[in-house]
Amino acid sequence: MPRYHFHVQLGDRFIPDREGIDLPNLKTVRGAEAQAAHASWDRVLCFIQSLPHRTTVITDEAGRIVFVLSL
Repeated sequence: MPRYHFHVQLGDRFIPDREGIDLPNLKTVRGAEAQAAHASWDRVLCFIQSLPHRTTVITDEAGRIVFVLSL
């Protein structure tokens, strides 16, 4: 199963997701981002979601960007 990483960009600050999460496909990746499914990031994501102008950069296990969500 492919591993995806949910990195967060806050202005000029980049917060990497070093662990990642195994998900079956890209459609699941998009759903997981919307649900903040990565358990180890729950607290961080709750805080980050309250901040304006954040970007979530989702990469595959090779580091290729597969999805970007700017809020």
